[in-house]
Amino acid sequence: DGETLATGGFDGSVRIYPVTPRAVLALLCERAGGYPEVADDAARAREMTTRAVKIARHWDDVLTTWRPEGELARLNAAAGKGPQRISADLAFALASMSGLSALTEGAFDPGVGPIVARYSRPGGALPESRVGTRIRDVLTLGDGIAALSTGAALDAGGIGKGIALDAITIELRAAGATAVYLDFGGSSQVAFGTMGNGDPWTLALAGLEPGVSHGLMRLEGALSTSRSRAVGDETGPIVDPHTGRAVTNPRFATCYAATATQAEACSKAFIVMGWTAYESKRGAGWEALYEDGDELHFSPGFASMISGGREAHASTYDSTAPKKMKK
Repeated sequence: DGETLATGGFDGSVRIYPVTPRAVLALLCERAGGYPEVADDAARAREMTTRAVKIARHWDDVLTTWRPEGELARLNAAAGKGPQRISADLAFALASMSGLSALTEGAFDPGVGPIVARYSRPGGALPESRVGTRIRDVLTLGDGIAALSTGAALDAGGIGKGIALDAITIELRAAGATAVYLDFGGSSQVAFGTMGNGDPWTLALAGLEPGVSHGLMRLEGALSTSRSRAVGDETGPIVDPHTGRAVTNPRFATCYAATATQAEACSKAFIVMGWTAYESKRGAGWEALYEDGDELHFSPGFASMISGGREAHASTYDSTAPKKMKK
């Protein structure tokens, strides 16, 4: 219902957890018998969960552009008005976005804010005029200040969940958590440690088509899933910063990375670039599953984390490079 999360245990029990209204937060560790826990006792578990929810809400306040009081929304509203004072957290987020835009050669870039806003409206179309769609062209970042060019706007929708998840992970590790699974809306996950019975955190991998699964993945790290959207979709399309146009051809990508922030940028880059993103960015340590209307690809590292490992996919690629997979 947007306020609670229900989860079933192995023994048939059901537990209800409070979650943020804007992002589903599951912080579940299950010991044998199926009773969820994140600490040695219920009070400690509630404390950690409350702390995680507080961090998620904080980053929503920093990065939202849906509410005018959001810090990034205020910066966007001040575009063209010179340098603006910003918090250390927003400065960190903007620096992270700029770095990942450079790393992906602009395939991921929050500078597409005005175009995303226009496309997100029913019947939306490309604006007749716009500022450049690269953050490097519209943002000046200094010590505690930032300035946007006139007409510019930044959109953190492609990376905000990842930044929040990483902040929560750091906090929970510092608080002594040894095993955690975090899930924001089914599209962004972080896991470390194992379930209480010693089994790894295991996720069913979705596919391009509804109801399709590409197997079970053992997760230790961060995962992000993105798909292309139709113009007018309320969640907003993924825009190709190089052309300023929405990616509407069917594309689906799940990326694994050391941090959720990197995984978010990676999955958006795959939607924009297709499988060529893997060949050009394999040095970044990212692993991925990519699917479109004609092809299905697993990088070798990604496939090794799927139940059955490489042997299960031996007919689809060799030991050094991925190959096209026929659906």
